[in-house]
Amino acid sequence: MIYPEQLGFQSIHRIGLLFFGLGLAVMVLELVRRDLLREKYALLWLITAGVGLFVGVFPQIIIILSSLFRFQYLTVIVVGALVFLFGLVLSFTIVLSRLAERSRRLTQEIALLKHELARLAKSDDS
Repeated sequence: MIYPEQLGFQSIHRIGLLFFGLGLAVMVLELVRRDLLREKYALLWLITAGVGLFVGVFPQIIIILSSLFRFQYLTVIVVGALVFLFGLVLSFTIVLSRLAERSRRLTQEIALLKHELARLAKSDDS
């Protein structure tokens, strides 16, 4: 049996991960409560906080993943972080694309309404 301390996971690291997870969860919930963060985006951050808490409580998960994929312990952590960041960037890119398309459509509608308003004002003056 490999203990977390043999991984380099000392008690201070576990406590840090626990505080990170709890702090992130509290911060996200507070942002949602103040309507500064929507629920669908908060879910991603709450999952991140949950993973931090889970690894802080059960650091053996790093051992299991490293033996499953035959990676070194640090590689498992780095790959996990990269997968998370790629998912985050992809998620935000999708949201940004939707907003850009919506903005383009709204701009076109405003232009059409201004044109119609100008046409109606011109016909009233005649």
